[in-house]
Amino acid sequence: MKKLFLPLLIAAAMTACAQTMTTTSGNKSMQTASFAGSWESCGPNDSPDLCSRYLLLQRGKRICGTWSYVATGAGYEGRVVAEVVSPGEARRTRICGRQGSETRTQCDVGWEAIDRPLRLCDGKLGDLDGKGGKCFADFERVKRPDPSLEALAKQPWVEACLSGQ
Repeated sequence: MKKLFLPLLIAAAMTACAQTMTTTSGNKSMQTASFAGSWESCGPNDSPDLCSRYLLLQRGKRICGTWSYVATGAGYEGRVVAEVVSPGEARRTRICGRQGSETRTQCDVGWEAIDRPLRLCDGKLGDLDGKGGKCFADFERVKRPDPSLEALAKQPWVEACLSGQ
């Protein structure tokens, strides 16, 4: 029983730490949110394969991951790099993928420079600027374990990205 319980306890602790980290500065406690995780945005009538998704890994201020969405019956996917600028905001700086509304640059060709937000508000992820600078977030954190995150972390480009290359 101990052999099974300890790994489960460690996994639960790692998951909790990945979702939020708390740091203390003097007498003030500041919560730093983590962008890492699996996020999805689904319409009310969407089947799971039609949901938009982000799979994000974070090391310090660097965020690396993938994005995907479906439009007019076609699937679009690619890679994204972002930098954290505050506890609840990051800026996407590079992107690549299937040409569509998100990018014009295929990943096998290189990266496209961009300056677009990633924001965390009310436990959700947003990738659009809201009216008047307000946060518009419609991506929910996926609570179930996502093996896609483990597979993503093993990709050579992700390790290079998280290392700042």
